[in-house]
Amino acid sequence: MKDLMMYLFIFVIAYLFYLVFVISRKSVLKKFPEGKEMKYLRYKYKIKITDKNLKSIANVVCLTNSFILSTTVYVVSLFDSLILEILIGGLTLVVLILLLYHLIGIHYRK
Repeated sequence: MKDLMMYLFIFVIAYLFYLVFVISRKSVLKKFPEGKEMKYLRYKYKIKITDKNLKSIANVVCLTNSFILSTTVYVVSLFDSLILEILIGGLTLVVLILLLYHLIGIHYRK
């Protein structure tokens, strides 16, 4: 139960951070298509980013990033060895990023 609370706490804090500092600010939201995530989606999956769908895509990317962050922290907390935490955390991070951004790309390509 303690782990679930930690997971939800990190997820909510990360998402609120993205919401306050990225999605709700018009000046930052205009620069959002120039970010690494959006460049990856644009070049790999040929997603067209317009002003109409920018807020929707930004919200999905922020939710995804929050999920990736909280899941990685949860998985790392399961181990005691620092070296093992770093290796498993890095592997978890890379796998989640590739998998979830692939799913986002497939969804928005349609």
